Amino acid sequence: MTQKAKRGRFLLLIIAAIAIFGWQLFSTFGDGDISDKDKLELKTSGMKCQAILRSVERTGSTVNNIHQYEFSFDVKPDSGDMFTYQEKKLIDPIYMASIKVGMAVPAYAMPDDHDKVWIVWEEVGIKDAF
Repeated sequence: MTQKAKRGRFLLLIIAAIAIFGWQLFSTFGDGDISDKDKLELKTSGMKCQAILRSVERTGSTVNNIHQYEFSFDVKPDSGDMFTYQEKKLIDPIYMASIKVGMAVPAYAMPDDHDKVWIVWEEVGIKDAF
């Protein structure tokens, strides 16, 4: 094998490793918190809701020994039909004792886009891990 072919394979291996690492970062952080701009939009244009926590599962991802969880909610707007919403969030272990299936958490949702939801964890004393 020539030196040029070895360098090409090495470069391909490095690019693949970077891509895998990038995908793991995206899958850990990409489905989490919404931006401040989106929060403002939801608070001003969205519907006020009550989110009832239906399930909590570890995703298997951790960052600095902080586990990521997937939460499933039944979201009931003040006016309109209930819908299901899921989100992933890194939760500091000190807050896990406060999170109980069946608990109600205030939320906001866009009337025409049930994927755009802000679960207001801060209202029940749960802060972002990062």
